[in-house]
Amino acid sequence: MTVVDGVRLVSNSEVQTFKDCPRKWWLAWYRGLKLRRRAVTSAASTGTRIHVALAALYSPNGATADALRMLGYAQRADQREFDTQLSAAQFSEHGESETSRLNEEYDKLLKAFDLEYAMIEGYVEWLAETGADQNLEVISVEQRVEAEFCNEETASKREWPNPVKLIAKLDARVRNALTGAVKFIDHKSVGSLHDPVLGLNQQMRHYHVIDDLLTEPGQPRAEGALYNMLRKVKRTRASKPPYYARVPIDHNRYELINYTAQLIGIIDRLNDATQLINDRPEMHQAVVPPRPSRDCTWKCEFFKICRMFDDGSRVEAAIEEHYVAGDPLAYYDDKEESGESN
Repeated sequence: MTVVDGVRLVSNSEVQTFKDCPRKWWLAWYRGLKLRRRAVTSAASTGTRIHVALAALYSPNGATADALRMLGYAQRADQREFDTQLSAAQFSEHGESETSRLNEEYDKLLKAFDLEYAMIEGYVEWLAETGADQNLEVISVEQRVEAEFCNEETASKREWPNPVKLIAKLDARVRNALTGAVKFIDHKSVGSLHDPVLGLNQQMRHYHVIDDLLTEPGQPRAEGALYNMLRKVKRTRASKPPYYARVPIDHNRYELINYTAQLIGIIDRLNDATQLINDRPEMHQAVVPPRPSRDCTWKCEFFKICRMFDDGSRVEAAIEEHYVAGDPLAYYDDKEESGESN
């Protein structure tokens, strides 16, 4: 659960998961389940390795590390994890079939590593050619931030069981040395640089609301986001540029006010769902039903067991074999590096 020391911590990830699929929220956030063996060949793992490499280029003290070297560290760590999984599979109950599956996955992993290297190598060259970061001063990188959204008094008036804090982990926070404008950088590995719904993305609004709550009167407030877009494609003769883009999206006061209202409504629903399932766990079918889509196949770590909840299968046995309970907020507690705090 996401109540720590009596305070409900609400992240954009939890909010969007609940909106996308209540069942996934129930499994990942309410029950805290995660895969027993992390899928290092997944799109999420590629995104994580890309983030590790990009974080090396943005440092509050002005120093930068070799992004390709940092990518190599991340890849080798995942290679070792994959090798461990392969060794364990040979002695498992389904050893032969599992080993065969992992051998096929190994080719996929090597292709992912190759693509990631090409993406980061090209991005470093793009920065040198365009000077996209020339006027940016890094304030913080991979920084955990949290802000009080409501205290005990306001929570009581809203009939919420706990005070609430909003929580986030920012890829980077930067200031334009020429204009003084403060913005968030969010790194995205994408299939296309053209995203018609980017302005509707609520992740940056979540960050922006937190920044507003933390910023003292008279201090510069963040204006919005710089989306750092890297296409998941190699730069070959067959491919067509551009491969990288820096897309600014600002948010006005109306957007932040309305997102705050939406957050209040979502927290109402999260509290209601939590209370109903606490009281009657068997009510999950009515309270947090699935919302299937084509994204499930690559986006959801529970895709393989989702149908089992509905067809009478021994789904809890499958959960015991393939998943473990953990802290859904562990990502936000990773080591952070920051220059200044708001």
